[in-house]
Amino acid sequence: MLSKRLFQMMLFAYPREFRHEYGAEMTQVFRDCYRDTQANGPLTAAGFWLRMILDVIRTAPIERWENLGKGSETMKNLKRDAIGLLACVTIIVVALFLLGYLRAHGSGSILLAGYALDAIVSAGVVGNLVIFLLMRSERLSTFRTALWTLLIVNGALLLISTLIGIRVDSGFSFPIVFFSYVVSFIFWLAIHWVWSQTKTSPEPAA
Repeated sequence: MLSKRLFQMMLFAYPREFRHEYGAEMTQVFRDCYRDTQANGPLTAAGFWLRMILDVIRTAPIERWENLGKGSETMKNLKRDAIGLLACVTIIVVALFLLGYLRAHGSGSILLAGYALDAIVSAGVVGNLVIFLLMRSERLSTFRTALWTLLIVNGALLLISTLIGIRVDSGFSFPIVFFSYVVSFIFWLAIHWVWSQTKTSPEPAA
């Protein structure tokens, strides 16, 4: 039991994920091998311990290094997602500013751009939030997730806007609202397509 505990303490030299995956198996192999060496005398047991220690010294740093590389990749993904989210927020803020300006100074056909900006803002807030949460929780395909999310969000907002507009706005124009959400869908889908192209593909194995 003392030898088992000493070996399990040595396993702390390996990363936590490695211990969880292989620790029990390595401990069992150690117990079986150590039991066999004990029958051959203390010198054989001492040689066995020396080989175990040297093996841990040799392999643990390699596992730590590989685990650090995985962590770096995770940090790169987090940084990339954060930059993408910041870019979407910036676009929404700019669209809000233009929307406020057009509402204050626009007239006639220029107001059509106001409807489109309104759709871009509303669909951008809801759609990009959903996309970000899905990407962080499931790590799905970037562009495919954006395509279906934006299609559903813009369609749902179009339906809601239509139902509200028919009831409360006597001058409601469905073609203008429909056009606005089509523009919103195409705009955000183009943004996400460009962003998906920036993801570096894995290098082919030699």
